[in-house]
Amino acid sequence: MASKYLWLFDPGHGGIINGEYQTAGKRSPKLEDGRQLFEGEFNRAVVKRIVEDCKSLAIDCINLVDTEIDLPLRERTDLANDIYRRNLQAGGKHCLFISIHANAYMPQGEKLRFNQANGWEIFTTIGETKSDVLAEYFFQEMNKVFPTRRFRSDYSDNDPDKEKNFFVLRKTVMPAVLTENFFMTNREEVDILLSEDGRDKIALGHMNAIKRIENIDLF
Repeated sequence: MASKYLWLFDPGHGGIINGEYQTAGKRSPKLEDGRQLFEGEFNRAVVKRIVEDCKSLAIDCINLVDTEIDLPLRERTDLANDIYRRNLQAGGKHCLFISIHANAYMPQGEKLRFNQANGWEIFTTIGETKSDVLAEYFFQEMNKVFPTRRFRSDYSDNDPDKEKNFFVLRKTVMPAVLTENFFMTNREEVDILLSEDGRDKIALGHMNAIKRIENIDLF
């Protein structure tokens, strides 16, 4: 059975080219054994897993940044919007946009170090939109995969997502969410982010949400 939607995945920031990380900052402190998380590499590793799982289930998807280059935000959203419009004009599927990240907390002026900030969260733009429906499914499914972890939420508008006008959410013309998959500045959570098992579980939580959303009518 053909998938209902075309999923557009945005792995935030840049990857690693010839051993050099492409994005300033966006990394963990170094661990005792010298390891370090580079957020863009983590984002790409999770998106790669999700894309492979989608293809195995015949769920239509596109990795918007299938490169190690740190593509500017405007190029990411322009690409997503062009795909969306072309698809609809050709009588194709509606698109859904998912931007994948790892979180960090570093007080201004302080040296990069581990601290107590922790948890998983998901963002939509301000106001009630179809993006809120997506966020609810991702929040539920990630919570099932990580039942002992903290989930950061804002239920002031009766749903768990947090609302921020992040560029990639504000400038996309389709339902869009941004997931912050634990804190790379938390000593315990960076182990999740660096491990193959942790990355597999994060991808699994996203995939479980995607499979549920494929069975609902958003439009």
